[in-house]
Amino acid sequence: MGRWKPFCPRCGTLEIPMPHDVIIIGTGPAGLAAGAYAGRGGLDTLFFEDESIGGELVNRHEIRGYPGFPDGVSGTELRSKMVDEAEKYDPDVTLERVERVEPGEPHTVVTESGEYESAAVIVATGSSDGHLDVPGEEEYAGRGIFYCATCDGPLYRDERIAVVGGGNHAAIDAVFLTEYASEVLLVAPGDELAADETLAEEARAHEDVEIRTGTTVTEVLGEDGLVTGIRVESDDGEETIELGGVNVNTGYRANSAFLEGTVSLDEDGRVVVGPAMETDVEGIFAAGDVRQGSPMEIAAAVGDGVTAIEAAKRYVASRGE
Repeated sequence: MGRWKPFCPRCGTLEIPMPHDVIIIGTGPAGLAAGAYAGRGGLDTLFFEDESIGGELVNRHEIRGYPGFPDGVSGTELRSKMVDEAEKYDPDVTLERVERVEPGEPHTVVTESGEYESAAVIVATGSSDGHLDVPGEEEYAGRGIFYCATCDGPLYRDERIAVVGGGNHAAIDAVFLTEYASEVLLVAPGDELAADETLAEEARAHEDVEIRTGTTVTEVLGEDGLVTGIRVESDDGEETIELGGVNVNTGYRANSAFLEGTVSLDEDGRVVVGPAMETDVEGIFAAGDVRQGSPMEIAAAVGDGVTAIEAAKRYVASRGE
């Protein structure tokens, strides 16, 4: 467990955590990789996670393109292996949302319940599901609008549903959802699917997947509290499509709002970093999907985590000189 200052019964002072070597915010692939390397390097490490250990890995039924798994690997399997490795070094883990990071020597990570200090901070908060931002989406969220194919796909057995998006995850999820749905309509705004060609071809070849490119969803329709369809626009005009469910798979938004005013963010809200994953605040690093220029791939996030912790180790060592 972490190091703690003693409780003072006379003055009523609460226990205050002693400074750690590094705090890692987020336990997705980037955070877990950084944590494993921090443990190997003997750094006193504290993790913060506000949802579930493993981040978005728990919601991915299949991951393609991860080295060492030529036939793909389930998100739960990869998560389990990465968590096991990080846990070998007995890091502290706090399940709590970080509200802000206050730069200093040491840096202070502020949560709803307390403040925690560390020499270095690695932000590995990843990203959250993107949205359609059209009328009806918010109203029917959880009532036909869903964002996790693995979690909610079984609810749409024998329904005709749509997957909105044209990237890798959208193509994979469209094929996966045919295990439950009677038909899957893959709706992509671009003239071509943005997915890798092998994934796009797999979707095109599946008899239960219909692909509509150059098509934009303008409204989610419903009745009696449930989704009944979508309204779309394309070069052919406007059309209403009857559906029993809509999987929104339009990409991701960086989980970086708590860093506004602390480090530089780009126009998309991603953390601006240098080649060592360093931000413009000394001792604060960012890795994975949350950082500017990320290819949004798990293999890249793992590499980012390793790069960030190696830079953090050098920073921590320099402070002790």
